[in-house]
Amino acid sequence: MDINDLRRARSAAATRMQTAADQIATLEAAETPDTDALATASAEFDAAEAAFNTAAAAVQRAETVEAAVAASIDTGDEANPGTPARAATARSEADQGVTAGLMVQALARAGGDRDRACRYLDEDGHSSVSAALTGATDSGGGVTIPRPVSSEIIELLRPRVAVRASGARTIDMPAGELRHAQQTGSARASYTAENAAIPESEPTFGKIDQTFKKLTSLVPIGNSLLRHATPQLGRMVRDDMLRVMALREDLAFLRGDGTQNTPVGLRNWMLAGHWQTGVAKTVAAAEAAVRRAVNAVEDSDVAMVTPGWIMRASAKNWLASLRDPNSGALIFPSIDQSGTLRGYPIRTTSQLPDNLGDGGDETEIYFGDFDEVMIGDSMAITISNSTDAAYIDANGDMVSAFQNDLTLMRAISEHDLAPRHDVALSGIQAVGWSL
Repeated sequence: MDINDLRRARSAAATRMQTAADQIATLEAAETPDTDALATASAEFDAAEAAFNTAAAAVQRAETVEAAVAASIDTGDEANPGTPARAATARSEADQGVTAGLMVQALARAGGDRDRACRYLDEDGHSSVSAALTGATDSGGGVTIPRPVSSEIIELLRPRVAVRASGARTIDMPAGELRHAQQTGSARASYTAENAAIPESEPTFGKIDQTFKKLTSLVPIGNSLLRHATPQLGRMVRDDMLRVMALREDLAFLRGDGTQNTPVGLRNWMLAGHWQTGVAKTVAAAEAAVRRAVNAVEDSDVAMVTPGWIMRASAKNWLASLRDPNSGALIFPSIDQSGTLRGYPIRTTSQLPDNLGDGGDETEIYFGDFDEVMIGDSMAITISNSTDAAYIDANGDMVSAFQNDLTLMRAISEHDLAPRHDVALSGIQAVGWSL
């Protein structure tokens, strides 16, 4: 079991304790307590408590090991033995995540054997990477690389994924599940007559559950490259992982419908009243739709901490080209001047389609306060490999790894997405805005 499995076990035991405690309280409050049921509930509580204590101790040990592994990664201070140990950091931005790339390359070269991969890394002069890989855990036929290393890759996804880059909060989901409250109705204040009773008023809350959705990606590596564990190859493998993971994350976080084990994306969290359809390709219609999208969020008393837009680049360029029919002045000059629309930054992604609708010419524009969007992340990546499998390339063609002398590396990460308040999102389905 890896550290996340242990945390899930601890969480499950805590839930069992709560259930048993509630049952005991109910039985004890009865006028004639059922002694047999009370004894059974008490025994269940004791068993759950013992399971919780065992799991909690195991989690603490695993966290101690994880911290030790992080501290053992090369910091560049070996020449000064008296220097206090600190977590490893990349010497330059270009080197961030290279450790993960070198780990993937070494595991591919070793056929997934972690011990052999560590030896290869030592032989090639990457002892610090080998030390980090030593702390990895075996998981389902693959290797879960240590969290400090995985976190670098996940952090590098932020500027590449429109939703992450727009300011969505990334929250650690170590137990595989995150529950949080959603306020569905607010309390009210009112004036009353002197000595009159104050009307009762309470906010109402709903519950949003986030549970892991598994994202997988394939990275083909030429076997002729695997003999050379260079930082340049590590960067190449890292960049391939980031590219395929970012494209798929963007699509899921934006338009996922929750089926086939995908997250529910922003489009499907939006309230019907916050979504505009069939907006025509005219200056007046575009200006009004943009204004209404902002109004829908601001009028909902959203804090507007990190508001912004997400759209296709072609839609952004179309909006930037709009001119007043009378004066000829640009309607939205800030798009070219500062990359903003009505004062809010624009992020672009090709993962929003431009061929929607009956005419095949519709696209989607999203607006929201992305501080309200939460991404629950396991903060871990599991790597496995095969020299015999096949994969479908970008052209839709089947490629045999064996026939082409490739090694396929599969990376798995787990996450989910949900807004704290769905009123923080709005959008436009626009006709012809990308043409």
